[in-house]
Amino acid sequence: MTVWQVQTANSALPGWQSACHAHLEMFIAFTNTKGGVGKSTLAAHLVIWLRDRGFNVALLDTDDQLTAARWIKAADPTITVTIANDMESIQKARTELLRSHDIVIADTPGKESDASRTVAFLADLAIVPLQPSKPDLRAIKDALKSIRLAQEVTGGKRPEAILVLSLTAKGDVQTRILREQLAANGFPIARSEIRRLNALRDSCDTAVTRLRPSEAREAAADIDALFTELLGERLTPLPRNVQGSTGGKKVANE
Repeated sequence: MTVWQVQTANSALPGWQSACHAHLEMFIAFTNTKGGVGKSTLAAHLVIWLRDRGFNVALLDTDDQLTAARWIKAADPTITVTIANDMESIQKARTELLRSHDIVIADTPGKESDASRTVAFLADLAIVPLQPSKPDLRAIKDALKSIRLAQEVTGGKRPEAILVLSLTAKGDVQTRILREQLAANGFPIARSEIRRLNALRDSCDTAVTRLRPSEAREAAADIDALFTELLGERLTPLPRNVQGSTGGKKVANE
């Protein structure tokens, strides 16, 4: 059985994309059992990126630190934010959110936990950010355990999974070597990278894609390239008046 089922840019639309596009339901997780890799930053940016393209999107924050939840509440109070950190509440929150939203983005703890395992089992797509460092490379097998198990249980149907190199430096040799090592070992890895740029570092409570081009042009280009690669242009945005009809902020268990 093939565990990883990530499509290339020129292949047919992956099953989770075509199904979710038709029914407008998708559960996307940012996960890694190692902290400090940019999960919350990317989760918050994806929520805002989708919102600005007309999708009715919600955030499910399962990390006790609540970085993404606070970020989104400050950036856009109209976006639904739900907090849950145990298996039962996460399952319930996912089900309820997908009834009224097109896409739900989940942020997970930077450690092995019931929350991270539950989210991995429920996800349609698992995005695994990692930095180009030896500690990140050593930790990647642990980070992927729950994803692999979920894929085995579902017969390889879900979650789709892809690694994303984050906080990289332009032309960095270590990044190139890590990318080659991951590819050689059969790990699916996004072509796009998120560079370590000041604009991204300072973007808390907003998004680089919402800043003036002069302030964040390169960082916004990185974000747009990554999310376009991962989600594709076939996810046609909903009309904004439809999006707004079920919007609103929801904060649970806080």
